[in-house]
Amino acid sequence: MKTKSVLKLFAFAALFMFILGFVYPTVSSIVAEGIDPFQANGSLIEENGTVYGSYLLAQAFNESYFFQPRPSATGYSYSGSGSGSYALDANQTLNQTRSLISRFISENPTVNISRIPYSMVSYSGSGVDPDIPLLGAQDQIPRITGALHFTLLAAGKNVSNTSLESFLNDTVSRYTVQNFPLFGSYYVNTVQLNLAILNLLIGDGALKGY
Repeated sequence: MKTKSVLKLFAFAALFMFILGFVYPTVSSIVAEGIDPFQANGSLIEENGTVYGSYLLAQAFNESYFFQPRPSATGYSYSGSGSGSYALDANQTLNQTRSLISRFISENPTVNISRIPYSMVSYSGSGVDPDIPLLGAQDQIPRITGALHFTLLAAGKNVSNTSLESFLNDTVSRYTVQNFPLFGSYYVNTVQLNLAILNLLIGDGALKGY
């Protein structure tokens, strides 16, 4: 009798593991693939059959004419995500925040320090968060406008700062998302914004109408 009970318990455990470890993930994947294959496959950025990244993962955009994502403690490395290891009340955290504020202001000298969103001067939990607050994107528009104007001018394209600023504002508005209806905060995806800037620099007519 005791042996039968053990066998029943073992059979139940095996069945339970089979359902949760194989059946449930398989069914979930099939359903997700059918409902939204783009997100189910990782929201990949693909051009001409080549995958360049994902809309879900921030990248290091080093040029001054790109929108910068949140600071990353891992250098936007996909192999080891994570944030800083200091406690919120630690002196190291205070010094770290001061350093990140100084860097943000040096990159965006027109911004008022009192309006900088905290998330723009603190490490994201994963280190590869592509989303930033709407205000964090708007703060960067003056710097990007000047950098784009200089870059396009060097390429022989004399586009006015007014046209570039309008293009950037419209691009930010187009990609703005609210994380919760009615009371949620607004944010934008830096990968989407920077792809729009890349299309502009490539010269595919992105400035048409400005």
